[in-house]
Amino acid sequence: MEKEEKKKTRTQVYNVIIMDKSGSMESIRDAAISGFNETLAGIKKAQEKFSDTQDHFVSLLTFCDCERKYVFDKVPVSDAHPLTRDDYEPCCCTPLYDAMGFTLTTTHNYVKNIEDCVIVVTIITDGMENASKEYTGQNVKQLVERLKGEGWTFTYMGANQDSFYVASNLALRNARNFDYSEEGTIDSMKKDAKARMNFFSRLANFKINEFNMYMDDEPPMDATERRNRYTAMADEAFDEEEKKN
Repeated sequence: MEKEEKKKTRTQVYNVIIMDKSGSMESIRDAAISGFNETLAGIKKAQEKFSDTQDHFVSLLTFCDCERKYVFDKVPVSDAHPLTRDDYEPCCCTPLYDAMGFTLTTTHNYVKNIEDCVIVVTIITDGMENASKEYTGQNVKQLVERLKGEGWTFTYMGANQDSFYVASNLALRNARNFDYSEEGTIDSMKKDAKARMNFFSRLANFKINEFNMYMDDEPPMDATERRNRYTAMADEAFDEEEKKN
């Protein structure tokens, strides 16, 4: 009976999107909304397809200098609704470090005692940091480095900047430039959605293999090794999507 119960365990997947809503995002506002909604639809599809091995949750934080708002905060994906123009109204400046520091810290405090979980973070911005008051780039880099060792994975998507340079300064492995246009924004977010689905498929196979090992009385994988495997699988999924272009 104990082994049969093991089959019912699922990985909790926290999909975290941190999206700039500074004033310059106004010209690609509808594309950003459409791109997020496509990402959300992909996560819902993953929940249906991999329900035996995964439980998906969604957080969306939008930020500018005058407002930092969770549109959704760690809600089951079935409870997340498509983004609308009323939810996303660009204005003012870009406190990127504060948005990242706040979101990563609050999410970590929530998930830190969950044994089997993975956090997939995507940062979307069309401009450089220019307004943070609570966090520095070094603070965020140290936070990212620590969380990567706990099974977190990060993708930085930026326009009007060298995203690879910005990401490397924040210890973010996966980075992507996107054209500052409706087409470029949607295309980049489509790539992110495809990379997520690739990772979720890898995760499902991993969970099935892990259960089969358990049923064969092989030693269980410890939590640290499992988290490292999750990070590696997510990075492989990102790399595979990038190679298609």
